[in-house]
Amino acid sequence: MSNGPELEPLGDDMFLNTERRCPVVLLLDTSSSMSPFMSVVNQGLTELRDDLRRDALASQRVELCVVTFGPVELAQDFVTVDQWVPPKLVASGNTPLGEALMFAIEQIKARKSAYQEAGIPYYRPWIWLVTDGAPTDLWRRALPQVHAETDRGGIEVFTIGTDNANFEVLAEVGRPRGPVRLRHAHYREMFVWLSRSLKPVSRSEPGTLPNLPAIEEWGDPVP
Repeated sequence: MSNGPELEPLGDDMFLNTERRCPVVLLLDTSSSMSPFMSVVNQGLTELRDDLRRDALASQRVELCVVTFGPVELAQDFVTVDQWVPPKLVASGNTPLGEALMFAIEQIKARKSAYQEAGIPYYRPWIWLVTDGAPTDLWRRALPQVHAETDRGGIEVFTIGTDNANFEVLAEVGRPRGPVRLRHAHYREMFVWLSRSLKPVSRSEPGTLPNLPAIEEWGDPVP
């Protein structure tokens, strides 16, 4: 696992761009079983970047952080979309979901501290979790922290799984929001949907969540 986040001096981005931030952690399973799909995942990240960049305001408000697990690594620290170069992800290792969730929350807490220090307002951070399997670590250890942050309105958690994912686990992690089953490796469509959802969020009133588009192009709700 990577070391936890450290408080570093604020970057120029905090002074040159004072727009309200919309932080999102892409928490992506890159375990070895994801190997056949990494090219389409990487393509989806590029399309996410390109689509958000077409919206001038969203590109300066949405900040993306990429955390991968298999093992847990910070592939990309928070950066606004106008400055973002999507990392090329590679599959390896197992699926330490609990460790990844706790690491993602650490990143969010550190980023909130940076916003507060710079006097920059922000929307409720999102965790966008995508996995293709079952956890290989003691994932329940992360639940109290995830639920505490969710219940107090500190984060929004979205969980997406492929056919082989453990949806009972995802339901517990993301409650009260249910998981979504990704249809036929539609990663590209999923990331385009994410972009189309973040655009209105980046213009919304703080503390509100606009109605999100239908997911019919890429996924199915899991009852």
